[in-house]
Amino acid sequence: MDRRNRDRRLRAREKLTTALLVHISLWALSIVILASIVTFLTTYQSTREQYIQLLKQDIAPKLEKKRWKFDQVQSQADILAEQFLQRYQLLKNNPQSSIDAFDNWYEETSPGVMRLKADFNRGENVDFALFEDVSTFAGPRKSPIDDELKVRVIAAQYTLNELGPAWHHQVANSHFSLPENIIVMYSQKEPWGLLADKDLVITDFSVVRSTLQEFNPERESLWTGLYYDISADFWVITYQKPVDFEGRHLVNASFDVSLSKLLEELIEKKQPNAEHLVLNNKGGLIAASNMSMSVLNTHQILTPDNYQEPLYRDLYQLLVDNHDLKNGVVLDQAIEDHIVIVNHIRSLDWWYFTVYPRSQIQMQALIFPLKLTLAGIALVGLILLMVYWHIKTEVSKPLQTIAKVATLMGSKNYQDVIAGDAVNSKTHGEVKRVIEAFKTMAQRFIAAQQELEAKVDQRTAELAQANRRLEELAHSDGLTGLLNRRSFDQDLDKIIRTPEERYVLAIADIDDFKLYNDNYGHEAGDNALKAVAAYLINQSTGKCYRYGGEELAMLLKLGELDTIKLELESIVSGINDLQIKHDYGNKGGDYLSISIGAAVIAANDSPQQAIKRSDQQLYKAKAAGGNVVYFSTAH
Repeated sequence: MDRRNRDRRLRAREKLTTALLVHISLWALSIVILASIVTFLTTYQSTREQYIQLLKQDIAPKLEKKRWKFDQVQSQADILAEQFLQRYQLLKNNPQSSIDAFDNWYEETSPGVMRLKADFNRGENVDFALFEDVSTFAGPRKSPIDDELKVRVIAAQYTLNELGPAWHHQVANSHFSLPENIIVMYSQKEPWGLLADKDLVITDFSVVRSTLQEFNPERESLWTGLYYDISADFWVITYQKPVDFEGRHLVNASFDVSLSKLLEELIEKKQPNAEHLVLNNKGGLIAASNMSMSVLNTHQILTPDNYQEPLYRDLYQLLVDNHDLKNGVVLDQAIEDHIVIVNHIRSLDWWYFTVYPRSQIQMQALIFPLKLTLAGIALVGLILLMVYWHIKTEVSKPLQTIAKVATLMGSKNYQDVIAGDAVNSKTHGEVKRVIEAFKTMAQRFIAAQQELEAKVDQRTAELAQANRRLEELAHSDGLTGLLNRRSFDQDLDKIIRTPEERYVLAIADIDDFKLYNDNYGHEAGDNALKAVAAYLINQSTGKCYRYGGEELAMLLKLGELDTIKLELESIVSGINDLQIKHDYGNKGGDYLSISIGAAVIAANDSPQQAIKRSDQQLYKAKAAGGNVVYFSTAH
């Protein structure tokens, strides 16, 4: 009888625990399926939009940098045109010297064709002026070169010789084109004027023709489309500013920007499946990441008529059909199986299209919802395992204990029930198994952590490789020619990490520079900065940096402290000797001055501590009225 009662109790227990597990599992699976559907529907579209926004943000810095470069080229053209007009008017008042110079410097290389002698490209000293990297081509024309045209050519030659070297790192070349089929060019790469074909007529081509008064009555400055320069043997785009005087077209102040730089900077692929195309407002192709070499070798201007690449053709049609395109718009259905991000380069009136396969966007948008769904399934699975374990330990085992106690009660073994030896021992065993379960869980977490650390190491290695590629960033300040803040931070950090070589950090600040800018203008302020920077480069024995705004920095090797202080005081005095007029300073002087704070970099300094101590000395110099050196020799 006792055995039958015990078996009946065990079967009841098995039915209870099994039914409980089945019901919990069914409810959990139903909730997971419903939650997965809701999660997918609610997160897919938002994730897709977020990913597209990330792609737009990825484009923005590169586009802004290119806008700035094009604006800079346009500003340079204004300077070039202004300087030419000033020199032309000056030479025109006394033309004979320019006429004689033209007759002596130019030679007829073929009938009707004049070129500047090759010595002026290799290097030629004339009246204390060194002409170098300048060449001129005066091609066939309907009328001979008169005296006024000679003066114009000489004015252009002098202007380019003075200004061209400052811009050769930014553009392929600087040049003046004249409507009389003449080009005067400064280029450190190619002597274009010596290489040009003797039969070339530049006004027959759209580049120069577009600047003539009959084709450009509004006298607008303009960027050309992409074209092939036969003489220089490379693809370029050209910015041209027509220069008129008293209603007459004299020259075009022009710059060529090579295709290689454009492709490298503007259409560099950060996403492997993306394509980047740049079109002008008429649909002409400026640049494209998928441009084929066979098209480049045809030496043609790229238009929809002679370049039939499908993606370009679709974007051209898109531009023609949509006159109200807006900057930053995302077009989802404009091109089959693709998403197009549109950006407008306003200063050039160019359109920058970035095209992504729709499948790539969809795949990226699916990843997050799928991760959430899988995480939910994994979480529910983990919960089911925990429930099963909990039922087994908190229901099944207690039921077994209760059955055993009931059997003892049925057999009237009360002493055993009171003593509870079996119950207590079993309870202790359950606790032990729970501890073992926690140990197992910890082992799983450790394994997961090790896997995560391996992935982090892998990503760190990939990031280090990417950072090495980013080391190609420029290290000099574009305005002053000094080393930039990035170089300063790197050099100071290196000095801190090599204490066996001691240095002095000097920070200089131009006194009352804001008042100077406010009263003389920012162009004068830039010129003053350049002059101060040039003086530092020539006079300082250490490295010179543009620290920020009007603040400059120097890192000088530690030697005799008196010698260093004398050098810094000499620099302060030398800036005064530059006699840069400044009638608006608070200190009452007539000329621009600087203040310098310097301190020895201690062996245990951090970069911030070193900068702070030099700044403190600079504050003292400023408080003392400026135009002075404060040098802390403590180290």
